[in-house]
Amino acid sequence: MPRLSPALAPHGQRGATLLEVLVSVLLMSFGVLALAGMQAYSVAAQKNAANRATAAALAAELAELVRLNPLALAREKYDVALMTTENLPAGPAALCDFPDCTAESLAARDLASFQGRVRALLPRGGVELARPSGSRTQADIWILWEEPVLFNGGETAGKAQSAELRSDNCPASTKKQSSPPRCFYMAVQL
Repeated sequence: MPRLSPALAPHGQRGATLLEVLVSVLLMSFGVLALAGMQAYSVAAQKNAANRATAAALAAELAELVRLNPLALAREKYDVALMTTENLPAGPAALCDFPDCTAESLAARDLASFQGRVRALLPRGGVELARPSGSRTQADIWILWEEPVLFNGGETAGKAQSAELRSDNCPASTKKQSSPPRCFYMAVQL
């Protein structure tokens, strides 16, 4: 094949220009940042699911404690208005032995030990139990905890909340808190 003279040869592009390289690096860095953000959200969502499962197990445990001591529920001994790490009762609850236990002392012991488990298993965990309309056979149980700032977007009570935070069925007493907790709700019927 005859060779063309250099003046007649087509001038094809032999490499990428610096501008093209910079644009491709910029686009790739946006992609890597998006992947890192999704990874962080994934870890937070996984922790939220684990906390919700723990809260469900704790609520079922408290429901069983209440079912085992219906007299104390009727006498309002299980009623707890948002017990958190900041407002725990002073001193351990009195231990009772089988013949000397009363419904009231058993309820006090149940609540003290239960709150200890909530604090140990959930971040800034708390519990609230109320009886709707003073019922002697029904109880509403809320298990509360705080999620990492990454998951709730760092939102405060004065700002708009995500749909997931608004969907939690939290007690009215939590509306006054500066950062909204996550809540698990369970209704108990004896």
